[in-house]
Amino acid sequence: MNPSGRRSPLFAAGAVAACGLLALTVAVIPAFAATYQEGFTAYEHGAFDKAYEIWLPLAEDGDSDAQFGVGVILDNGQGVPENDAEAAKWYRLAAERGNPDAQFNLALLYDNGKGVPANKEEAAFWYGKAAERGHVGAQYNLALMLESGDGILRDAAAAAVWYRRAAEQGHTKAQNNLGVLYDKGIGVAEDKAEAAKWYRKAAEQGFSRAQFNLGVMYDFGTGVPIDDLEAAKWYRKAAEQGDMEAQFNLALMLDTGEGMPPNKSEAAFWYRKAAEKGNAAAQNNLGVLLDSGDGIPRAPGEAAYWYEQAAQSGNTSAMRNLAALFRDGQGVPQDLVEAYKWFSIAIDSMGSGPEREATLEDRAAVSERMERAETREARRRADEWLRRAGPGSAAPRVASTGPAEAPSPERARTELDSTGSGFFVTASGLVVTNHHVVAACADLKLRLGREAIGTATVLAADAAHDLALLRSNARPPSRAIFRMGKDVRPGDDVVAIGYPLRGLLSSEANVTTGTISANAGLRDDPNYFQISAPVQPGNSGGPLLDRAGHVVGVVSAKLDALEVVDAYGDIPQNVNFAIKGHVVATFLNRAQITPVAADSTMVLPAADVGEIAQRYTVLVECWK
Repeated sequence: MNPSGRRSPLFAAGAVAACGLLALTVAVIPAFAATYQEGFTAYEHGAFDKAYEIWLPLAEDGDSDAQFGVGVILDNGQGVPENDAEAAKWYRLAAERGNPDAQFNLALLYDNGKGVPANKEEAAFWYGKAAERGHVGAQYNLALMLESGDGILRDAAAAAVWYRRAAEQGHTKAQNNLGVLYDKGIGVAEDKAEAAKWYRKAAEQGFSRAQFNLGVMYDFGTGVPIDDLEAAKWYRKAAEQGDMEAQFNLALMLDTGEGMPPNKSEAAFWYRKAAEKGNAAAQNNLGVLLDSGDGIPRAPGEAAYWYEQAAQSGNTSAMRNLAALFRDGQGVPQDLVEAYKWFSIAIDSMGSGPEREATLEDRAAVSERMERAETREARRRADEWLRRAGPGSAAPRVASTGPAEAPSPERARTELDSTGSGFFVTASGLVVTNHHVVAACADLKLRLGREAIGTATVLAADAAHDLALLRSNARPPSRAIFRMGKDVRPGDDVVAIGYPLRGLLSSEANVTTGTISANAGLRDDPNYFQISAPVQPGNSGGPLLDRAGHVVGVVSAKLDALEVVDAYGDIPQNVNFAIKGHVVATFLNRAQITPVAADSTMVLPAADVGEIAQRYTVLVECWK
């Protein structure tokens, strides 16, 4: 049972079994036992006031089943006024006598602060008591608390134990969550096949989230062989139950003809289902079909509506597509100011790469048709939108599916699209980088200098703070140490390490030096530093270090010189940005990773800092 759920009517399994036995041996059973059965029969027939009248004196005499029954009636307000505090009293009396149902319900009251002050530790204690006696709901709820650290010390390994106990009893959510732990390697060794096994058990019982997860495994061949038809089958089952992500994935398979003949009409149906729930990628892709009339009647006006919905949610492809409609006057009145605005917002959201270069070219072409006053107005509107949306609201390319043409079904054939940087944070091979470096990549490959060191997958991501954690199959020669203690200040020296302009500059990691220029980023974003250390496309995701060689941030972005020249008539010099170290550490903690940290008590030459960092700073290749 979900901790926030309402207690169901009486479930006193032990009491029911006892009553069944008592009916066969009436002569040797105390008189009150038969009376308890009468109360239970009255409860089953909805005569709650009669059941309460029978059970209350028995509860006062110490009968734990009657105490539990009285607690349920008071808890649910059945035949008597609801009284959670009084219910908690009776639950506790029964719980202290070992009644697992009472222990579970008492834990729920403490978990939700009903009738008693909210107390997660007390809730965990009683969940534990009931869980040890085999109560499946208690096992699941205790596992939830242990996995999330909800009011108690987080212990993913213990959570896995209790999920397994509940899963083995057929609890579908526990089966799914145990699958997630094996899928991600949280609390247990990563085992995709074991994850698939538990997803399947829950999926076959009709649990939609497990159906979606199993579909993903067949879609990408993790834990099971790639099987597009199986993936589509499980996506469809979850989609029919309203799972938004399954609706989108099924639509994408139908759209591209992945593993099946393309069906644009049905793809539009499922895109619309997900779009109406707010899925920005589905909104954009539905707009693409309506814009092109590919398999459905062309409706550029409706396409503009869905593009705008997705663009307002930060989908960069939708921003570009909406800008194109305003530029061409398709589905909306021609408006070059709006076109320039949306191209500008999209550019602000993108990392380096061909997509950004193409958008810059599109905006430049629009700019040639505008008066200078119109350009200023377009920039004002873009700045206003970005300020209103807040830092990180214009999400990077993770939700994008490309420009306004149908996505290619050739997923298996990939080519190098863009590069960035990253750095090892654990000896087991976990890598931190920017989210925009890895968003929408089909494959990720790592290099340490000139040497290819293997592939990587995304373990955790935070688009709002532009961070991603990668799991690689490499064992690093070293890993980063984070700065602890006093924060760096404006004026402090820093060193940036990364792989800028891959193919043009050296294959070795580049080392640049500078200072902390300001304690906030663009538009006073407190999660960023402004730095003067020169960075170029490809530096994104690399470490920013103090002069002790400790990580103080992650290089994230540089100010667009062309935009500044256009708006202010001057070329900016070394205005770059890095995500602050404490933001990175918080992100890692959420992924249950504690980075190594140390006080910065020495000052090393910048060359020594660079030499240290080059041993754990990697080139991240995004293949699409």
